[in-house]
Formats: sequence, structure tokens, C-alpha cells
Amino acid sequence: MTSITQGMSEWQPVNLPGAQTFEIHSQRTGEIYRILVRAPLGPPPQAGYPALWMLDGDASFPLVFSKPAGGLFPSASASASASADRAAGLTVAIGFPGGTPFDAPARSRNYTPQPDHETGDIVSSVFGGANDFLYFLVEELRPALAALYPLDPTRNTLFGFSYGGLFTVHTLLHCPGHFQRYWAASPSLWFSDALMMRRMREDAATRAAERLVITVGKDEQYATHVLPVGRQDHLSRRAMVDNISEAAVLIARANPAMKVDLIVAADHDHFDMLLHGVRRAQAMAFSEA
Repeated sequence: MTSITQGMSEWQPVNLPGAQTFEIHSQRTGEIYRILVRAPLGPPPQAGYPALWMLDGDASFPLVFSKPAGGLFPSASASASASADRAAGLTVAIGFPGGTPFDAPARSRNYTPQPDHETGDIVSSVFGGANDFLYFLVEELRPALAALYPLDPTRNTLFGFSYGGLFTVHTLLHCPGHFQRYWAASPSLWFSDALMMRRMREDAATRAAERLVITVGKDEQYATHVLPVGRQDHLSRRAMVDNISEAAVLIARANPAMKVDLIVAADHDHFDMLLHGVRRAQAMAFSEA
């Protein structure tokens, strides 16, 4: 053992460049949240920084660093451009104490709207806190960060995956003015007997948002490989591809001034869409267009 470890330095904590974290208590929800922030590198634009707000912070935040800015071997000019890109906006990821990538009870409490049927969730027991969690995001957390960083109030992007994607769609439809751009990665539209689908079929107007990207992995419903017994029935009941495709059509039809993009990613399953989304949502959040 000594010969194997000889020459090794002492263990050191792993740090992500430009990243910091803190915890904050919400008066509205009564919960504590772990906030991870990647600060811009340079001075703010005159209007303030655009901001990307990401749910499931302990799972999504490390993925921000998964794609080298400017390419794997950037030239000097590309490197300068990459630095400018990283300076363009503030990344804020909202997680839960303890650092668990996916805290199932906390997600169900905070990310879901009030159910009106059986939830379809066999893991968690408390649901329906989406409105209170949204209040925390925009009335408690955002002012706290705005006191530290100048933020552009017209360039806020919300990113959510799975239950977080459900929260993203819920926010888009009910309180769209809090964010201008939305990325809903594999939203759990099956929740509560497809509650959000039923609402969208009645009224999918949002009235205030600029852009929505809504995504799903094709393998989430139409797997191209053999699945264990019962798994295909489960996927068919949740109908992720069908529901999300219909949702994109309903929202686009009701909001002709909003840019709506549907992505059905071949050879991607549910968890693939988290990495797929994080790597692309940054570009959407910090681009001028």
C-alpha cells in the first residue's frame, strides 16, 4: 500500500472555478435552500447581468462546467471569446441542504402544483408547494442576489428538469412575467393525471414570455432497445413524448409571438436530458437573441 500511495500529496477539496455556495432560509416555505452561484468574470453590462436560474442545483450546477468554453483546445482569440461568454451572466442553482443531487421529498414539496387527482408518484407524500417556492425564488432569493450583483430584470431564464421541468411549465403558464426565457427538460407532465396537460388544453396562453424550449428523450416513451418486464408499460402510461410534443403545439398555438422549440432527442432517456439541457440552456440564457 505504501508503494502505491508514495508521492501522493494530501487530499484536497474539489472546487469549481468561479463557484460559491451559501444557504438561505425562506420565510414563505419555511425551508432552507442551498444556493450555488457561478459569478461572471467581468464587469456587468449597462443593464445588468442576465441570469440563469437552475433547479435541482446539486445535480445541475456541476454540469455547467462539463463543456469547455471555446472548445477543448481553444486558440488565443477563442479563449478570449470564451472568457467573454463566461462573463456574460450569473448562474444560480437552487438545491437542498446536504448536497444530495436529487432530494425526492424536497422536490415533490417544492416543484409540484397542487394536485387534483392521484399524483402518480409512489416515492413522495407531500406535494403542491410550487407557488410558495416561486415566491421564494423571485421575492426572497432574487433580491438577495441583486444586492450583490446588478441583474437585468428583463433577461431571466428558468431551467428545470423532470419535476423541475413541471415547475418550469407551471411558472410559464401562471406567472410568466418572472422569467422571460424557459427551458423545460423532460417535464413530468404526467403528474396528477396530466394536470398541466388538461389545463393547457383549456388555455395555454402565457402573455409575457419570449421563448420556451421544451425537450424530451425519445427513449422516455419509445425505447429502441428491449426493456425489463413492466418498464414499457410504465413509459407508455406516462406518455412523455406524446404529452410534451402536444404541449409544445398547444403553447405555440396560443402564443404566436413567443418562440417555442420542441426537441425530441433520439437515443436519449430521461436523465440524459438533464446534461443535454444544462449545456444548451446557458447559451440561450446569455445570448442577446
